Amino acid sequence: MAKPLRGLIGNEGVARLETVFFWLQDSAKQAQYGLGVAEAEAPWQVATAGPTIVLVASPTAVRGQTPAATQPPDDPNTPGITPTPTQAQQVTIIPSQERPLKTATVLPTPTSAPWTLRPLPPFGTLAGEGVWQPYLYDPAGDVVGLRTFLQPDAERPYAIVAVVAFDLHKINLHYVLGSEEPALPDGPRGYGFMDAADKTPGILLATFNGGFMASHGAYGAMADGLVALPAKDGYATVTMGTDGRVQIGEWGGDIPVDGDYQSWRQNARLITQHGAINERVYNGSTVTWGSSLTGDVVTWRSALGVSQDGMVLYFAAGPSLSMPALASTMQTAGAYNSLLLDINETWVHFAAIRPDGEALVAEPLLPEGMGTHPDRYLRQSQRDFFYVTARP
Repeated sequence: MAKPLRGLIGNEGVARLETVFFWLQDSAKQAQYGLGVAEAEAPWQVATAGPTIVLVASPTAVRGQTPAATQPPDDPNTPGITPTPTQAQQVTIIPSQERPLKTATVLPTPTSAPWTLRPLPPFGTLAGEGVWQPYLYDPAGDVVGLRTFLQPDAERPYAIVAVVAFDLHKINLHYVLGSEEPALPDGPRGYGFMDAADKTPGILLATFNGGFMASHGAYGAMADGLVALPAKDGYATVTMGTDGRVQIGEWGGDIPVDGDYQSWRQNARLITQHGAINERVYNGSTVTWGSSLTGDVVTWRSALGVSQDGMVLYFAAGPSLSMPALASTMQTAGAYNSLLLDINETWVHFAAIRPDGEALVAEPLLPEGMGTHPDRYLRQSQRDFFYVTARP
């Protein structure tokens, strides 16, 4: 109802109605969880730990200590190194807590492990919180996407945020202007279609939502040379270079205005900036963050961030989120710079795209809240969106 009501009572009137609705919705949830009628649950099945493989390089090894050649690096965004057992190695699989030491006859040769990230510190008590799991694979079978979840709001155990991390070494990010939004009344519009060549099983990996409509800030948007809205200095921007490089930062600051870009999208101010939470996050501004007239109002929110080394892209989304909770999520995940994307259940969306023979199947990241039209971006979209492909 929000879209037709804006024509009658304006953006501020709709924001006030949404504020009341979100408050009632959140109050009902708080009552349910406070009375024990409902309990927080993990958004997906969490894998349990299997048997432990112990490789020991010498009789002097200490119990529980990994040989030096297999120690993970200090950089949390760099995959660790694990040994690959060979016939010459003595490998012991210990299913119980008792792990007697065995001596390897040959030192293992380090090989690159499947891409992963260090676990995130949990906010809550749900099993599996902060543990990264393989989620998306390229055609070679390599892990290029991980997922985990966090509970960033102590007052709202039901505010569970799904976080997806992409290996920017192995994926490309694309941006598509919607056929209606974002656009000015008399300005150019996009077509709302992704590149047909990218819509290929095994190549197309994921789709997710874009940012606000033009009437909610008129933040800049450009795709494939078409400028739907001009860029604004000082605002949070994600850029995709012609060389495939992804950057997130302030336009005119971290992001040069004269860069060689394929596409870019702006949306409000940075959430995290140089690793710290932006103080604006706590101002509760409806102009800056959308729909919330006070900082206590919560709704579905989504965000996009990048690691300090520019090699990991983070998408996060979930229900019942205040801006401080979303910002804490992005900071904890490792997003050095991050920006808000769209808000409200209708628009916040992420789907993994799975191959089914020659067909494509859209699998929602969070079935509750993202289950309506999960394939919405596989056809023409009125709203802008992003999609992810495997690099050749």
